[in-house]
Amino acid sequence: MQRTNATTRTVPRCPGRTLSRRDFLKYTAATAGLTLGATAPPALPGEALAQRPPRAPTALGLCQRYEYAEVRRVLGRMLDELGDVRRLVKNRHVTLKLNLVNTSEEDLSGLPVWLTVTVHPVVALALGSLLADYGARQIVFCDQLPFRALDAQAFAGYGFQRADFDQATQGRARFENTRNRGRHKDYALVKVPGAPELASSWEVNRTYVDTDVLVSLAKLKSHVSGGITGGMKNLFGVPPSSLYGDDLEDRPDENASGYRSNTMHACSRLPLTSVPSFTGKSVPGDHGYNVPRFIVDLNAAFPVHLVVIDGISTIQTAEGWWLGSMVSVTRPGLLLAGRNAVCTDAVAAAVMGFDPDAADRTWPFANGTNHLALARRKNLGENRLAHIEVTGLDLESARFQFQPTFRRNAA
Repeated sequence: MQRTNATTRTVPRCPGRTLSRRDFLKYTAATAGLTLGATAPPALPGEALAQRPPRAPTALGLCQRYEYAEVRRVLGRMLDELGDVRRLVKNRHVTLKLNLVNTSEEDLSGLPVWLTVTVHPVVALALGSLLADYGARQIVFCDQLPFRALDAQAFAGYGFQRADFDQATQGRARFENTRNRGRHKDYALVKVPGAPELASSWEVNRTYVDTDVLVSLAKLKSHVSGGITGGMKNLFGVPPSSLYGDDLEDRPDENASGYRSNTMHACSRLPLTSVPSFTGKSVPGDHGYNVPRFIVDLNAAFPVHLVVIDGISTIQTAEGWWLGSMVSVTRPGLLLAGRNAVCTDAVAAAVMGFDPDAADRTWPFANGTNHLALARRKNLGENRLAHIEVTGLDLESARFQFQPTFRRNAA
């Protein structure tokens, strides 16, 4: 096996069901009195202060259309409600991991990908503009895409036009296709701190580590393996095709562009990383077991400083057109933002009408493990609504009932 060059970086239940209106109002009442700077809610029985998972506020905003000025206004207000985003990015190098998919050439019922399964370019444009106004030194938009181009050209099919981003960010925008090593001389080998689930380390394009601030810019969707797609699941696109892709043979390939079904869903093969990086604890063929655990290992290795979720127009019951007739387009008309990915995704699940602390293999985590609860047990963040501060639009007003993803066979 050919070895790759890499440098190492170490980075320091209630019953499962959809939420009834009574449950939702109970959680809304529990969080309604919280404001920025308020005293944290009391610990649950037996929960020592030192053991409480990190928590940070999540902001909700109503935004019905992808109109640039309106998206920017709503998102700007939300970021101000979070309290410290300006200080977070001022004079910093900021990397935005986009939530795109493995092709830009498909549509769903004639609608383009940015109205259904990918982050809309207007949301990215508005966020980039705000970050530039806040004083960000450089703003990198990235994801791994199945195209040979490594710069803005790879993103054009998803609606991202370089000239628009140059103007909105005062010339500070850059685009990186991270499907391989790209322009960097080597990969970064990032260890998973603590006790990893399925991955002891990740070998990735250096874009994700040569940065001061990591932002997850996600799409609000259901997910067949993870239950929901949000800020945490968005990191599933970090491992590069060149080392983890399905189109690899027996060695790394900088030209690879395949997805990672065999390595990170079915777990039928190991990635071709420079050192052994998987723990061997996966369950072959059980995507509902493997995917949530990889999500947690990725978030442990790559701490996200800010999450923004595009829920203006999206789909439900699945994550993409490839799941056929079970997919339907829906328009919640919402934006979400938060400083902790677990907290933000928990609020996102609640907005979708689901219990973010639901038991494994119950809605919305019908096919496997609740990765939000697993992340809390790993001390990555809080997923219990009564312990999460919500600002802006209240939860009951934001609620937009999604249909859960149907139970699927393993593999």
